[in-house]
Amino acid sequence: MRLIVTLGLCIGLAACGFTPMYGSQGVANSPSVAASLAQVDIRPIAERRGMILRQQLTEKLRPSGLSGSRYDLQVRLAAQTQELGVRKDSTTSRANLILTANYTLWDGTTRLSRDRVRVVVSYNILDDQYSTITSERDAESRALRQISDEIRTRLAVYFERASKQQAAR
Repeated sequence: MRLIVTLGLCIGLAACGFTPMYGSQGVANSPSVAASLAQVDIRPIAERRGMILRQQLTEKLRPSGLSGSRYDLQVRLAAQTQELGVRKDSTTSRANLILTANYTLWDGTTRLSRDRVRVVVSYNILDDQYSTITSERDAESRALRQISDEIRTRLAVYFERASKQQAAR
């Protein structure tokens, strides 16, 4: 009975046009999406965090290096620290780093896509200042990696939908 239900679900998903995002046949790895992603030029992003995010996006969107640029990606990054845990001596022991990236994809002067990615990561505030800085930098690195992954995924979905719409015309 389980086999029949599982088989029925698989057939139902295949019939509705479901395709996996990752994997060898996934949307993120299709040649047309990869070619479109490789044509995205990332504009400079302010501050140190922005430079790191830009580098990560460049590596994820253009893994084989530079090619022709057709699209421009503009990203604005905002950071906020939210202190959580409070000790008896009124000092904090835990904090959230909240990074918000607002991005816009342009084709010349035409805005194609606009979205916001928000990531919250936690880190410990320790008695040793160096340890706290290290903990905060690690949290920042994790947050920037998550933002770059999410932006790449959303752009891949956008380009996949755009290619399906063009094919339907």
